Amino acid sequence: MGNAVYPLPLDEHLARDVAKAAEETGLSRAELMRQALAFGLPKVVEALKRSAGRLTTVDPWPARTARALYRQEDDDHEQIRRLIGAQRFKEVD
Repeated sequence: MGNAVYPLPLDEHLARDVAKAAEETGLSRAELMRQALAFGLPKVVEALKRSAGRLTTVDPWPARTARALYRQEDDDHEQIRRLIGAQRFKEVD
């Protein structure tokens, strides 16, 4: 496997941090940055990856149909009241 060279401009503070870390670890700056990429890349990908997109394969309703359906009044209020009533618990002394 060949090597690829990527010029990496660093601001003054980051360059100083890299030099200090290289000195503390005994690694060259290049090796330190390779290790930092290897260790940190999965975390960066997880934090910055794009969302998967749609959660369903069902196509949305056309806007006109959706407006018409949502304009209709719900007719299931009585059924919902009965279901809620059936879930009530009796208090025990």
